[in-house]
Amino acid sequence: MKGTERAISRFLVIPYHEYIKNIYDKFRAANWMKRSILTALLAIAAAISFPCGTSAADSGIRIEPYLWSAGFSGTLGTPGGGPGLPGDIIESTFGDLVGNLEIAGGGMIYAEWRGDRWSAFGDWTYARVTSQAPSPVPILFSGVEGELKGHIVQGAVGYRIYSGGTSRADLFGGVRYYDLSIVLDLQAGLLSARSLPADDRWADGIVGARWESALGGNWILGLQGDVGTGGSDYTWQGIGSLSYRFSWWSVAGGWRHLEVKYEKSGMVLDAALSGPYLGVVFRF
Repeated sequence: MKGTERAISRFLVIPYHEYIKNIYDKFRAANWMKRSILTALLAIAAAISFPCGTSAADSGIRIEPYLWSAGFSGTLGTPGGGPGLPGDIIESTFGDLVGNLEIAGGGMIYAEWRGDRWSAFGDWTYARVTSQAPSPVPILFSGVEGELKGHIVQGAVGYRIYSGGTSRADLFGGVRYYDLSIVLDLQAGLLSARSLPADDRWADGIVGARWESALGGNWILGLQGDVGTGGSDYTWQGIGSLSYRFSWWSVAGGWRHLEVKYEKSGMVLDAALSGPYLGVVFRF
């Protein structure tokens, strides 16, 4: 069985490495934070070519409903045109990430199945965040309120690459799908108020890694990160969590940061959703 698992892990190295290289080409011009995350993921991805011990992880099903209090920061753009609106695209930059924290929508849920080495997991989030910014056309409009809302759905398959003592690490690959809409509400100035909408749907392929370690006393620390591209120019996500486990359920909280750059069909989204989350985990 170990020989088969080694053969599978080595077979998986080729497509993962090729895909990560593809992503790297798009991230070369990104800032130091994105490059640092990508470097860490590449190092973990390389480990999949080496055999590892038998997994000590719990198998079964895990379901986690949670609330994400996400702030918004970045640039939103919609098709322009019309009186007082120069150019084909109108953009506004929203910079107060922490100051605009709010509950990101009405429902979020995470689900996972885990076997010995293999796992499959998915996440669905309905996000709705708003923020204020200076007018992209001063005097004509007094300000702008931006709204970003819609669905973000992710599914992935993971493979255990390390299990030792109280820690374990997985490498995973999957797809993140977006169904989002943007509205820029231009507030009245010399011209009357105007609303500029845009919406689109797209998907990105992602690769990532996650690590989990028991701290003692039923406390568990977790870290997860992924990078991707496809419909987006690039996307990356980082999650840090701390949970306390009871017999068959846990309370979990942490921080989630999701960044995406997308510019197609007259819609511009170069922004981050970031903030704390809190949920309850049920195990079956």
